[in-house]
Parts: sequence; C-alpha cells; structure tokens
Amino acid sequence: MAEAEAVALLLAAMACGERLAAGRARDNVRFAPDERSRKEQEHVAEREERNSELVEARLAEVGSLEMEGRFQPFLEIFHERTAPSDWIEAQTFHYVGDALTSEFADAMVKELDPVSAEVFRQALVDREEQETFALDELKRAMDEDPAVRTRIAEYARRISGEALTQTSRALDAAAALRELLGGAEGEKRLLLDLLERHRVRLDRLGIDYLESDADDED
Repeated sequence: MAEAEAVALLLAAMACGERLAAGRARDNVRFAPDERSRKEQEHVAEREERNSELVEARLAEVGSLEMEGRFQPFLEIFHERTAPSDWIEAQTFHYVGDALTSEFADAMVKELDPVSAEVFRQALVDREEQETFALDELKRAMDEDPAVRTRIAEYARRISGEALTQTSRALDAAAALRELLGGAEGEKRLLLDLLERHRVRLDRLGIDYLESDADDED
C-alpha cells in the first residue's frame, strides 16, 4: 500500500509539473523572433500539453488529480523564480529545465509499475526533438553574439538551483515519495546524479559547469 501511494504521489508531482510546463511552453511562443521559430515553439507547447494529459490520465487511474495540490506550491515557486524574459532564456529553460524533469523521470522509471513506467517514457523521458531545437537555437544565439554566453550560464544556474531546492522541499512534504527514492541517502544519490547530468548538458552547450556556478551570491 505504501508503495502504491508513493507511485501515485510521484505521478501527481510529475502531472502537476507537466501541466505548468505546458503553460510555460505555450507562453514562450510570444518570444519567437520569426515565423519558423514560432511554429517550432507551438509544436513544443502542443507536445507538452499532450504529455500533461497523458500523465494526468494515468494519475486518475491510480490516485486522484487532487493529489497534485500537494506539489503545486513548490512547482509554482520554481516557475515564478525562473520565468524567462526573452527567446534566449525561453530556450535555455527548455534545454536545462525540461531536461532536469526528463532526467528525474528517467531515474524513477525503475521504481514504477509497467504501465506508469511506459507513461513516463512516452511523456517525460523522450524529448530529443525538443532538446535539439533548443540546443540549436542557443548555439546560434552564441554564434551571433558571444556575449549571451554569460547570460545563458547565469540563467541555467538559476534554473538548476531552483529545481534542486524545490525538489527537496517537495520531498519534505511527501514522506512516502522520499521512501520510494530510498530515504535520505537515496535522495542524495538522485540529486548528485541530476547534477552530473546537468554538467554534461552544459558541456554540450559549450559552457563549463564551474563557469555557470561562478559568482553566485543569491
């Protein structure tokens, strides 16, 4: 019973997060600099909306949509504190923020029942097309203006810091979910794994992890 509750809580957390992410992706359409970019961003938003519906449908089967409320405050704070102000930040959010969600989901797949695991894979783990688009846009921006590199690094730092902070706080509010991770030690291993994946992601972008973490006094 405890494990079933934990799986339902995990689905609730991811369903809430994906619903808010879908709204963020839709809002980011307004930053698109041209028609090609606008259409690509609309495609991202549509995919996020479908993913949100898929995860919520599975949550309704194993728990209830009301369970999302336990995680909504933490996820709303994350989105409020990482709201992008332009196209470059919007794509940084998709490349870094959405990736952290995917990597968290990927790490949790092994803890789920087969149906929920497949939902996670379809809705949350496989985002190669979305990631490639964001990466290409960021590399193009840096080629055109190398000065934006610093801003991308700073914004990526803010996203990762808030993501890890709010994840820890959400786990504080859901003891059964923390147990699914293997307790405090399991949580520590997960967060370290997410940080390592974040370092690799920044390296693909051409930004050193230490560079993105420099001069952080927040």
